[in-house]
Amino acid sequence: MKSDYVELTGVGESHLNSEEIDIKNLNDNEAIIKAEYSMISAGTELSRAFALKQGFRYPVRPGYCMVGKVIFKGKEIDAEVGDRVFVNAPHASLVRWQNGTDVQGPMIIRLPEDFDPIRATAINLLLVAIQGVNLTEVKLGYRVAVFGLGNIGILTALLYKKMGCEVVGLDIVENRCELARTMGVERVISDRDQLQALKEAFPEGIDICVDVTGLANVIVNAAAAVRKYGQVLLLGSPRQSYETDLMPFLSNIHMKDIRIIGAFNQTVSVTPVPGSNDNMLRNFKTACGLLKNDIDITKMITRIIDPKECQQAYYDLMYNKDQTNSIVFDWNNY
Repeated sequence: MKSDYVELTGVGESHLNSEEIDIKNLNDNEAIIKAEYSMISAGTELSRAFALKQGFRYPVRPGYCMVGKVIFKGKEIDAEVGDRVFVNAPHASLVRWQNGTDVQGPMIIRLPEDFDPIRATAINLLLVAIQGVNLTEVKLGYRVAVFGLGNIGILTALLYKKMGCEVVGLDIVENRCELARTMGVERVISDRDQLQALKEAFPEGIDICVDVTGLANVIVNAAAAVRKYGQVLLLGSPRQSYETDLMPFLSNIHMKDIRIIGAFNQTVSVTPVPGSNDNMLRNFKTACGLLKNDIDITKMITRIIDPKECQQAYYDLMYNKDQTNSIVFDWNNY
């Protein structure tokens, strides 16, 4: 069967390509999924679309936030033909995908029948936020600063709010700050002098600083802003080189006894394992409940487009941040 897919072919260059998908002789853990919608994950995908990640090579197929329906399946897939599922597959009209069982790699997970497929495209973004928050030690009334108010940053701030924390979000892009306010993050700082603004907002200090930007200079600021015995959560993936004198950064860690926490999402186990209550299936259930009942993800979506417009979509997410928050591909006519 024919599948159309988004392909990055060079820096800032993307287009729709096509191929034939073999739908026969499926393995027990494989299924053929007909896509309905897929969301662009701006952080990860822009790092690839514009070669922000070092050592990156083209061509590549981006994406990991797809919702579609099962049209063929192996016997181990916990879904029936016709069921709607979440799949962390690249942007494509049709995929042959497998379900992993170890850590969060390939996923095919059945969605509730009444789950809006457009809202469901944000599940992976919320999974990133959930794992990061769960890795920190959180208590009622903790003061939390979230650096970077892209989609994952806003979701992270909302989760800390639900846990009874005082939350402030920081971003220099006014459009993102306004969206954060609309989503429910009332306290937002857009000043470029973030350290001074944080001192004025929380003179008693910050308990948890969360970096969602992946920018090394922002991580340095987070370590400077957090209080003694505080925590710095690295939720964004560092991708760009940065030269600085490390001594002040390391001194902050040492003198304030700061806990630095890495939070790469693909290290959590899919199913429960001895010694840990954290697993992806549990987080998935939590994410579905939040997106259905608490978080209106549609406020983040700037537009829903035909996949043929992929190049303009990546350009706008990269260079028109004041007008563009999130973009979803509509595959229903493919």
